[in-house]
Amino acid sequence: MGYKNVCLNCKRVENLGTDRDNFRTGKCPECSSEMIFVNHKFRPPKKSDKKGWELAEFLISHGFVFQRVRNKEGADISYPQTMSEAKKFVEEFDFRAIKN
Repeated sequence: MGYKNVCLNCKRVENLGTDRDNFRTGKCPECSSEMIFVNHKFRPPKKSDKKGWELAEFLISHGFVFQRVRNKEGADISYPQTMSEAKKFVEEFDFRAIKN
């Protein structure tokens, strides 16, 4: 468990430990794509799980890096498991996305 850097291009995941203040980002050592810092709650799919990676890429590209998401009433929301759920999730909780 710990924070992670993820390369969505080649499906590489680097564990960074639990100190959120001491993380690094950079290029993937395998393909040189930019790696993305994600929350420790991210559970990467197997490299062969194409749908799992498509779902992860969709969520991350919309600002959901597996951070805690709460609805307007303050209740925790689970991350979606399918692409159709993810599209609704992104639309409904856009106000919780991390925008760069």
